[in-house]
Amino acid sequence: MGQTISGLEQVISEFRDMLPEQCATAQAIDRREPWETIALNAVDDGYIEFANDLGSFIEVCLRRGG
Repeated sequence: MGQTISGLEQVISEFRDMLPEQCATAQAIDRREPWETIALNAVDDGYIEFANDLGSFIEVCLRRGG
């Protein structure tokens, strides 16, 4: 499971590097909010594809058992 969390953190970190400081998604990432909150903020900020990719990543991890 540690590898899964590390992979998720890397995906979020790489996405964060592309975001403007003021957007809610960036702020949620900086506050280390749960991934669900980050995904909801991403949708609100218009980053629908990232939110979908994040959800898919989590789904695959859950299917693999972490």
